[in-house]
Amino acid sequence: MNQVQAKYKLVGSPLQKVGVLLLLILFIRPDVQAEANSPALASGPDSNVPSITQQREQKKLVKGTVSDDTGELMIGATISIKGTTQGVLSDINGNYEIECTDNDILQVSYLGYTPQDIKVGNRKVIDVILTSDNVLLEEVQIIAYGTQKKLTVTGSVSSIDTKDLLKSPTSSIGNMLAGSVSGISTVQYSGQPGAEDPEIFVRGIASLDGARSQPLILVDGVERSFFRMDPNEIENITVLKDASATAVFGVRGANGVILVTTRRGKEGRTEISLSSSVGISEAMRVPEMMGSYDHAKYFNEMQLSDNPNLGPNDLRFSPYVLDMFRTNADPIMFPNTNWEDLMFKKASLQTQHNLNISGGTKDVKFFISLGYLYQDGLLKRFYESYNPNYKTTVIITGRISTLT
Repeated sequence: MNQVQAKYKLVGSPLQKVGVLLLLILFIRPDVQAEANSPALASGPDSNVPSITQQREQKKLVKGTVSDDTGELMIGATISIKGTTQGVLSDINGNYEIECTDNDILQVSYLGYTPQDIKVGNRKVIDVILTSDNVLLEEVQIIAYGTQKKLTVTGSVSSIDTKDLLKSPTSSIGNMLAGSVSGISTVQYSGQPGAEDPEIFVRGIASLDGARSQPLILVDGVERSFFRMDPNEIENITVLKDASATAVFGVRGANGVILVTTRRGKEGRTEISLSSSVGISEAMRVPEMMGSYDHAKYFNEMQLSDNPNLGPNDLRFSPYVLDMFRTNADPIMFPNTNWEDLMFKKASLQTQHNLNISGGTKDVKFFISLGYLYQDGLLKRFYESYNPNYKTTVIITGRISTLT
């Protein structure tokens, strides 16, 4: 510090000082112009000009932690000084340290969270709390923990919205995805009402164990099944298929990731929507079964083909039994029941209805949904469910809280 002051020390008469000062202003350091009015220049040969280093803002070390709105410490959050390329990342404990000045503005960001700009001021410890950002815009594509312009997405991503889901009158959303989203294949093992959810695979089976080939399914960021949800409650379903799209999920995303975003209330006038769908389920192919008499007759013919020497009373069904089956004289002892007609129906009816109300203002947004599903089965059994859903977003003292 003393060396810098000695370098700019002005000695001599007042006229000589003014000449040297003009040279400094014009040719050497423009920031010395601020020293022209300094009392040190007019005091005498022994007075010193304040150093340029003293005129610059002093840097200090600012520390703190970064966490989310649930109190969870965030690893790898970016803390940078606005307008510069200087920045650091939070460590495994959410802590960070960065050198800055009082006038600097810290920018704190993390994928999937709303970034914050914080003025440093005279603080040396700044703890930051980031809030999650679930905003979905028409021109952006959901990609893992965030959104991106569709034209700039380089990973393999497919999506489907509510309008396309409602085109298929099926009760399971898993079956709706088959044929609607590229790269998705489903295998349905049962047609029982309420239990026809399929197994979903993204780009085929990657393991000999089918359970280990299942993709990661997240509904609003929570891992759970979405098969029995009402399609009217879903805003968008996004399928992340390749390594570049699922990298942030690590090994959990090895078999693909399915992101489900539910609907939320939007600012504007209240909208009431009512939708209904009717479908018919029937077996694609039913084998035609023979009656008791035909079965007994052909069974005897099979025995005679194996051993032509058998007599009528040596056969499995005697002539008397054959006659009783043919005449149906004793249906109790010699029944001829058509089990297909008794247990199954030719077709079954399925209906689905939904009533939802949405709207809100800048501070309060709401979405109310009531769904009804009636699903009859070919075995004269039915599955019936109600799907109420209520979501309200209220801004209280500048923070957003969601009630479900």
